[in-house]
Parts: sequence; C-alpha cells; structure tokens
Amino acid sequence: MGGTIRAYRSVKYFGLTFAISWACFGIAAARSRAVTGNLMEDPVISLGMIVGLFGPLIAAGICMSGRGNKPIRQDFKDKLTSLRRIKPGFWPVAFLAYPVLMAVAVLVSVPFGGSIDQLGLTAKFAIVEGAAALSWVIAFAAPALEELGWSGYGIDALRGRGPLIRPVVLFGVLWSAWHVPLFFVKGYYHANLWAESPLYAVAFLVGVVPLTVITNWIYYRNGRSIIMAIVFHAMVNVTSEAFEVTNATKTILYGLLIVVAAVLIVCDKRFFLSRDEGLVPRLPKSSQAPTGALSKAGA
Repeated sequence: MGGTIRAYRSVKYFGLTFAISWACFGIAAARSRAVTGNLMEDPVISLGMIVGLFGPLIAAGICMSGRGNKPIRQDFKDKLTSLRRIKPGFWPVAFLAYPVLMAVAVLVSVPFGGSIDQLGLTAKFAIVEGAAALSWVIAFAAPALEELGWSGYGIDALRGRGPLIRPVVLFGVLWSAWHVPLFFVKGYYHANLWAESPLYAVAFLVGVVPLTVITNWIYYRNGRSIIMAIVFHAMVNVTSEAFEVTNATKTILYGLLIVVAAVLIVCDKRFFLSRDEGLVPRLPKSSQAPTGALSKAGA
C-alpha cells in the first residue's frame, strides 16, 4: 500500500475512549460498594458497565463522523464485512491458539502442584458474580464491542509511518491501562483477581501487552480484518472463563503469551519492523478532504 490516511486522530480517539470508559467504570465501581447481591440488577452499575464497554466504539463513531471522514467509514465497513481479506489458514489460529496455550499452561502447572482437572469445564461461568447468563453475553459481546473500536479505529490511528511494532506495543500498553478501573468494580472478574492476589492482577495487566501483539499480528496478517480480531478476542474471553483453570495457572499462561509474542516478532521480524505493512489505503484524490483537514495521526 502506498500511503496512509492522515485524517485519523489518535489523541482525540484515546482521550474520548478513556474519558467515556473510565467515567462509566468509575461510577459502577463507586456504586458497587453500596450494593449487595447481584450487581447487575442495579441499574446504575449495569448501565455504567455497558456504556463503559461501548467506550472504544462510541469514541470511534465520534472520530469517524463528518463528511471529511467518509473514506475512513468506508474502510471500516470493508474491514468489518469483507471475508476476502481473511486468509483461510488463520481461522484455526483464531479459534484454537488460545485454548491450546491454555492447555499447555495447565500441563506446565502440574509439576508445581496444579491439577490436570483444570482442563474440565467449569460449572460456574462467572465474569459477573451471580449472573451466569450475563457472563456468557459479556464473554462474546465485550470482544465485539471493544474490537469495533480498537481494531475499527484505534490501532490504525496509531499506525503512523514508523515500524509496525511501535504502534502495536503502544496500543498494548494503552489497552492494558484501559482495564484499570475494572479492578475496583466489586464482584467483577478483575476485582476478584485483585482480591485473590495483587500479583495475579499485575500479571493480567502485563499479559495484555503480548496478547495485543498476537491479536494485531492476526489483524494485520488478514488485511486488517476486524472479524478475525473479534474471533480471537472472543476465544480469549471464553477460554479464560470456561475451564477450571486457576489464577496461578493463568499467570503461567501470561508468561507463555510473552514467549509466543517474542517468537512472532523474531520469526516475522521483517513484518513487524516494516514501515509499509499495515498502512491504511491512501485517500483517493476525489475523496481528499479540504486543505488543512488532514494531518498526522495524533494531531
């Protein structure tokens, strides 16, 4: 590809995303301290969590609005609906990579006191305590909502003209930070993680970065396909909660993610260090915005 759309606004996008999500998660966190029982039965908490999850998508919608951003909206639609972008060999990767890594983490945990029984399906699928049905909805809906924003606009907004590895890692750090308020929502997965051990919480935040490298490798290797990003992200969520895997074993898993991400970077070094890979298409001359309307990502 010969250039990049310069109408993306990374500072505006991530500023809006964090403002919306953190404000909503913060309200839910504060309210959760005064509520007992099923947290999602409280309208303030449920609304705060739902709108907070929509934060990346809402911000993308705002940033893509306006006549001058029509080419970006068209590109977004194609990334979301076009199957021609996807390389068939990546379907097994998207569906099976994380479950396989989870199984390996369980096997590694056995010599350290872990049980092979962790590979059994859990009877308590609970991203939200006491709300099994809602937890299943969140497991699938949250990745879709997040990736429509993250892959739909966020990662491309950071792309710029440097090596691909730079925006990928930066995005991983930002995505990790985005989760921080969730550790304060009583009864939510992240808060329970912190309650069990701050070490597990830190391991989760660190693990998000190599996970982002893998997710975006799949995304970019499939022509910037949002579909593939959603599928892989959904499998991460479901696999993390569907089995009897302990948080200690998940910490081992995060270590494996670091290894896998490092191997991908080394083995596909030319791709990650490329200044041309992952660039979004140059605006057609007929679609160019007025002079001064386009600027570097981040402006």
